[in-house]
Amino acid sequence: MNLQGEALFRRELGISLGQFLVLSVVDAYPGPLSQQAVADRVGLTKGSVSRQIDHAVAAGLMTVRVASHTRRENAVALTEAGTALVRRGDALIEADRAAMLDAIDPEEFTAAVHVLGGLMRALEQ
Repeated sequence: MNLQGEALFRRELGISLGQFLVLSVVDAYPGPLSQQAVADRVGLTKGSVSRQIDHAVAAGLMTVRVASHTRRENAVALTEAGTALVRRGDALIEADRAAMLDAIDPEEFTAAVHVLGGLMRALEQ
C-alpha cells in the first residue's frame, strides 16, 4: 500500500494504515500478544506500536492487560469491534487489488507472469 492506501484507510475506516497493520498482526496471532511481539511482527519500534495500541484502546478496538506469564509485559487483544474493523480493512485491500488487476490487460498480465516465472526459475539455478 502507499499514500493512496493510507487515504483509503483514513476515509473508509477512520484509522491510519499503521493502525490497521497493528490490528491485523494482533488478529493474525490468536491469543494475547505482547506489545514487543507486535512491534517485531510489524517492523516498528515498541514506542510506535505502543502509541498505535493506545489509540486502538481509546477507540474500543483493543484491550491491554498485564500478561499472565509475567507482570513486566502487557498482553494485547482485539475487541469484537477491532476484529470487525480488520475484516472491513481486509475487504478494502481485496477490492483495491481486484480493481488494480481489472485495469491490466489480461494478455499483458499473462505475459508478465510468464516472464517473472522464467526469472524465478533462472534465479533458483
